[in-house]
Amino acid sequence: MTAANDDPVKGPMLDRRAALVWTGALAAALGTAHYYGIHFGAADGPIVPGYGRDPDMNNPVVPWPRLMTESQLAATRAIVDFILPREGAVPAASQVGVHELIDEWVSAPYPEQSTDKALIFDGLTRLDLMARRSGRAKDFAGASKAVQADVLRTVADPASKLATATFWKRLRRLVIGGYYTTEAGFADIGYIGNVALKEYPAPTPEMRAAMERVFQQLGLVDRTRSGG
Repeated sequence: MTAANDDPVKGPMLDRRAALVWTGALAAALGTAHYYGIHFGAADGPIVPGYGRDPDMNNPVVPWPRLMTESQLAATRAIVDFILPREGAVPAASQVGVHELIDEWVSAPYPEQSTDKALIFDGLTRLDLMARRSGRAKDFAGASKAVQADVLRTVADPASKLATATFWKRLRRLVIGGYYTTEAGFADIGYIGNVALKEYPAPTPEMRAAMERVFQQLGLVDRTRSGG
């Protein structure tokens, strides 16, 4: 679903057209609304368009720029793998491009995404501060994996009273929602989806017996005996 191109340093690079589809799938999975045809402008940025009311799905384009800096994207990549690491043959979240999806999500110029952008960008800034204090790192993205893990364990602690609690809860939901709208996520939970049947299986003896009881109650014994 992601149609991502791998970069040896940054990981999957999500195609913008695929991002349009995946972002919509995530919105549907989370039960969120789309706001087609509305334009929004952040206080610190230009007004950018949304999809519009009649997007060309044969030639899909995403009309807004991605907003995450390289540092923010690298931090998000570390976070998504902390939430959903690789387990055996099941890929980590970053391997299917979930960090790219989060970048696409917070860059979209719609009310809910704009709210998430403010929340997530603030949370990433707080992670930078925590990394500096605990690991003498310039920022969270540049910290060692051990420092990153310590910071994230602190933030993820359900007993934590930190200001990052709301940020973590929302980001974790986006990460999990995004991951489990991919083929890798479907495979992990054993979801098959709609599969065409080559033939309809015959009813089992138990099903036939139950049907006969119902037919008898309805006075349709003859129909049952005739196999109808």
